[in-house]
Parts: sequence; structure tokens; C-alpha cells
Amino acid sequence: MYTSIMAAPAAAVGIEGGKILGSVGAGGIALVLTAILWTGIREPKGGGGGKGGDGGGGKKSRIRKRLTSDQAQWVGVAAGTFYMVAGSIWVVGKNLSDAFASVFTGGGFGTAGLGAVSLLLASIMYFRELSPGKAAFIGVLAAGVWAQAGGIWGLPQALILTGAHAIGAT
Repeated sequence: MYTSIMAAPAAAVGIEGGKILGSVGAGGIALVLTAILWTGIREPKGGGGGKGGDGGGGKKSRIRKRLTSDQAQWVGVAAGTFYMVAGSIWVVGKNLSDAFASVFTGGGFGTAGLGAVSLLLASIMYFRELSPGKAAFIGVLAAGVWAQAGGIWGLPQALILTGAHAIGAT
């Protein structure tokens, strides 16, 4: 005769409930995307001259990866989407989009709806090569306007939020 021994299950190490990134939340993603924008679009400060330079003695600040204009605008769209979802301090992005859209939909340009403002932003994003900082700003604006316009303009928001939910980030 033998006796079976049942061991208590060990604490699960790994992915819990599909949360690949652990517990992040919309506010956390908004914070990370803001940091990516802030660090990816800024020019390095030229402090110090290194060896034999101007006496600074230190290395010059460098950017490892600089966002291109296209990358900055799409990271801006993603950040703007998470600003709206996160709420709290992040409502500034939505308020900015609302104010921008109201300039065109308030009657000063005739009968212009949010679809027209969405087309305006999309055309600027497609036809102009903006600096990364301006492209990121346009991306954040577009996220709020597109979410309110609905229709096909809501597709980027739906894709971003579905992807975030799929990895358990929201």
C-alpha cells in the first residue's frame, strides 16, 4: 500500500488573468505614453564638452531613440485615447480637443460638424511633415475629436482600447 501526498498549490508565477503587463491601468498607460512623448520629442541639452571642450567635463546629453513625426503623432493618438479613458488629471487632453473642435463647429465656419474637423486633422497628419512635438500635439487633439465624431473616426480608439484590453492593460 502506498500513501499519496497532496502538496498545497504554490503561488502562481506568471500571467494572471491575461494581464501580460501586470496591473497597469489606463492612468498608468497615459503616464508612460506621456513620458515616451516627452523624452522622444525633446532635443538633447548640449551640456558639457567632454574632453578638451569648453570645461564642462561631462558627456553631452544624447537621445537614444528620437520619435519621427509619424511615430509621434500615433503615440499622441494613443496617449490622447488613454487620457480620455483615465479621467482625473488626464481630462486636459479631452478639454483641449473639445475647445479645438468648438472653434470650427460653433458656426463661424458655417455648418461644420465633428466629421469635418476630423477630416481637417487627418489631412494635416497625412500631408504635412510636422516636427515630432507638433505631430504629437496634433495626435492628442485628433484622439479626442475622432472619439467624439464617431463613425469611421472611432476606429483608432476602438483598436487601441481593444488591444490594451487584450493584454490586460486596462
